[in-house]
Amino acid sequence: MVSDRMLKIIGKPTGTPLGESEDLRGFASFDSLSFLEVLTWLEGEFGAEVPDDELRSEDFSSVGKIVDFVLGNGTEAGR
Repeated sequence: MVSDRMLKIIGKPTGTPLGESEDLRGFASFDSLSFLEVLTWLEGEFGAEVPDDELRSEDFSSVGKIVDFVLGNGTEAGR
């Protein structure tokens, strides 16, 4: 499931167990480099392509929102 895998990946830089609605912007350790790593992982893992003009921080502010974004872009994934 996308959300379980995302929680594991994103939990690494935060060093904290996360829930789907946890605001990632509140973690100092989840910085711009971590964000780019997540985007790269999404592209490789799910074939998600995120055009530059669609990069909005509110779409990537929590694991749940990232999952919704991935699923909304027609990738082969499931919650």
